[in-house]
Parts: sequence; structure tokens; C-alpha cells
Amino acid sequence: MIEYLKFGAEALLLTIVIEGIIAWLFGLRSKRELLTVLLINVITNPLLNYLITVNGYFHLISQTTVLVLCLEVVVVFAEWRLLVWVLAQSSRKMLLLSFVMNACSYLAGLLIFR
Repeated sequence: MIEYLKFGAEALLLTIVIEGIIAWLFGLRSKRELLTVLLINVITNPLLNYLITVNGYFHLISQTTVLVLCLEVVVVFAEWRLLVWVLAQSSRKMLLLSFVMNACSYLAGLLIFR
């Protein structure tokens, strides 16, 4: 349990740092915009890792890269819709932002945690 919490905290911190930098590079620089990105990640990242962990524990679905990528796609779309709703910015820009943020944090996670 402690190990899971440590991993979850590390994964969340990595995600927040990387996705915050990407958001800043995309021009989201106000406190409100960056806080929105942070809070969305506080919701989606632990939920994603929890679903992957529960699935692995109960062997509900074969734990493959395909499953993780499918869940990541769900996160991209959820974060995209939340970003558009909260920040009222261009839907296209927010979809690209969500995709790039999640692709970068996913790849960083692969490099660091594997």
C-alpha cells in the first residue's frame, strides 16, 4: 500500500511538472490557466493509475500497452473537454494541448518508471 502511494505521488508530480511546462509553452501563463491544468491532473492522473492498478490486481482485462493507451486516450478527451469548459479557449488548441501534454508525460513515465 505504501509503495503504491509513493508511486502514485511520484507519477502525479511528474505529470504536473511536465504538463505544466507544456501548458506554459502553449501560452497558458495566467495563474488561473496553470491552476486549471494542475487541478485537472489531480483528478485524472490518480484515477488513471488507480484503474490500471485495480485492473492489474483483479486481472479484469489483459494488462497490455494497448489497454494503457486506450485509457490515455480517454484521459486526453476528458482533459480536453475540461480545458475547453473551464478556460473557454479554442477547442482545437485545447485538444492539441491535451494530446501533447499527455503524450509527453506518458513517454516521460515510460522512461523513468520502467
